[in-house]
Amino acid sequence: MKENTRAGEKIPVVLHLAKAGDNGAFRWWFDEITKHHVDYDIIGMSYYPFWHGPVAKVKANIDDVISRYHKPVLLVETAFPFTTKNGDSLANGYSGEGDIQGYEVSVKGQAHYLSDMMKMMNDIPDRMGLGIVYWEPAWLPVNGATWATQSGMDYINDHWGEGNSWENEALFDFDGESLPSLDVFNSK
Repeated sequence: MKENTRAGEKIPVVLHLAKAGDNGAFRWWFDEITKHHVDYDIIGMSYYPFWHGPVAKVKANIDDVISRYHKPVLLVETAFPFTTKNGDSLANGYSGEGDIQGYEVSVKGQAHYLSDMMKMMNDIPDRMGLGIVYWEPAWLPVNGATWATQSGMDYINDHWGEGNSWENEALFDFDGESLPSLDVFNSK
């Protein structure tokens, strides 16, 4: 990247790992990166509460990596379902029953989850919590929308199926109307 930037230009580098609640994985990986003097600016984490465990473990991991590596953290992937209904023929990434980590699967639950994630990141001292990136807010169940082309599926040898497994976690309903949970991004 340095070779492709203008003189004096600084492009922040994010190193991103999944499973934000797995402190052991983050310590192992970032200890190795540190040992090899890899230059980076931000620690990126993915957190999906239905896969990665309780928020408390994520918060503890964030606090630990900031203290250990002295880098700010960005929650670069997160999402929460507003329904368990399916909007197309491909199974949803999350289609379980009941609450997820104490949040109900509903538009209200999605908004509550987002508000809590934003507050958690905002409350990190010294501006070391950079915020969240919602994945994928506008992946709607429309004909032809799929996670990969047939050629892409062939290339990675993954033929899970065509369609959208994430439409129930978007910030828009199946008809493309914005959900009230989107308003959380405008709150102060």
